[in-house]
Amino acid sequence: MTGMTIPGKRRICVENGVAVDYAMNTLCAAGTGAFLSSQAHRLGVEVEDFGRIALSAKRAAPVAARCTVFAESDLVHKLQVGYPKEEIIAGLCKAVAGNYLNNVAKGKKIVSPVVFQGGVSKNQGVVKMFEEELGMPVLVDEKGHLMGAFGIAVLAKESRREEAFDFHVTDIEFKTREVTCGKCANHCEIICVFREGILIDSWGNRCPNGEITAKNQSDKF
Repeated sequence: MTGMTIPGKRRICVENGVAVDYAMNTLCAAGTGAFLSSQAHRLGVEVEDFGRIALSAKRAAPVAARCTVFAESDLVHKLQVGYPKEEIIAGLCKAVAGNYLNNVAKGKKIVSPVVFQGGVSKNQGVVKMFEEELGMPVLVDEKGHLMGAFGIAVLAKESRREEAFDFHVTDIEFKTREVTCGKCANHCEIICVFREGILIDSWGNRCPNGEITAKNQSDKF
């Protein structure tokens, strides 16, 4: 069986139960749960009602949501020229689906079954827009927004060794720091995560020049 999983802003292609391809959006926050939440606040509605309101719209307003800044500006403009709130909300949902398919899933052949996971999968409006764009059903599990938690629980169970996992995570200090790489014209903004002062992960670099690891971090800070 071949299919695709949409967990938030990531793409996972699966063949015969094995993940064969993976990609994550590193360019913009447009389309994430935080983006939808901020737009809901701007429109004066609860984000939990976003999907229901979107489904009540007769059409989706064209919203320039490839960038969060442009989306917020266009949203204000649409309100000023008299677009109904539900059509703007439907337009935001449509833009989220379009952004994903044009960026994260670009160049990939998408075949059924398609599974939508993550918090945004609870938004019925976004689910509908994905189905319209893909021309096929999109599966959403009742607890699809908790798949990340389920995954780590399965790994913990399979390990059968408590020492393999640190269950005292609430007592650990985590900090993040942003570093701008100047080694090429990209000037990537790289996010570094430290646990108790030790670098454990980093992301945001578009080329190997900006790669930050525990071994080479000394020349980055």
